[in-house]
Amino acid sequence: MKVPNVTGENQLLSGRRALAIIDALAKSPDSTSFSKLETEIGVSAASLSRLLKMLLDEGWIENDKDGKYIVGSRMMILARHLHGHWSENEILSPIIQDLAQACGHSACFARYANDSFVLTAKTEMPSSFHFIDLFFKAYRMIDNGMAMALLAFQSPDEVNCLLEEQSTDDNIDKELALFETIRKDGYHISEEGAVTRITAPVRWGVGHTVRGAVSVAAIGLERAKAEQILESVREAAAESERRLQHNALMLRGA
Repeated sequence: MKVPNVTGENQLLSGRRALAIIDALAKSPDSTSFSKLETEIGVSAASLSRLLKMLLDEGWIENDKDGKYIVGSRMMILARHLHGHWSENEILSPIIQDLAQACGHSACFARYANDSFVLTAKTEMPSSFHFIDLFFKAYRMIDNGMAMALLAFQSPDEVNCLLEEQSTDDNIDKELALFETIRKDGYHISEEGAVTRITAPVRWGVGHTVRGAVSVAAIGLERAKAEQILESVREAAAESERRLQHNALMLRGA
């Protein structure tokens, strides 16, 4: 980066402001407007324009399609080199932990794995539901509301093949109707004995397809309470989607 031809405190101040811009963009879940940066950084429009141009020219930040600002490819490459590839567990565990603590029930992230599903992150609350082990492949899907929420968004060939293996002729039509409802609603609340599961799908990667889901499992939960928890589950799913997509973009830019 070519440092502006200033000396002493002015040069140091410009550097700090440039870092403050990058930090603000890195922490923002969405692109950021010029006016919002002007307020957050606390500089004049003229000074901010100069700093943004310098950062844009060097690739530290970029403009999105609306002309707002986002972290640039050069910053993503630097983060990739510093931290290496973040595992799915490392990315999602803080989100799942926050969700479990917020609603007081066990929470997890499940990834669809063709003919099965695996948990890649989980937080189990005391005296609450206990999930299967992380990364253990579970092949039985039609008895699990979380797995059914995943299966609802897969290709018809995959769905039909699995139903033929795990279901009966009498139930297949009901399960296909359930999948249609899940796709329409964008979530699934299931009751399995004393256990209630509240699940929302997560999309990322090529085609923005459903590859995983965030789910809360609670024992003895009233339906009204499940509806309240649903909003938190959907928010956690949206945050998981954003972070996974961001990580995928970083890997492509490395």
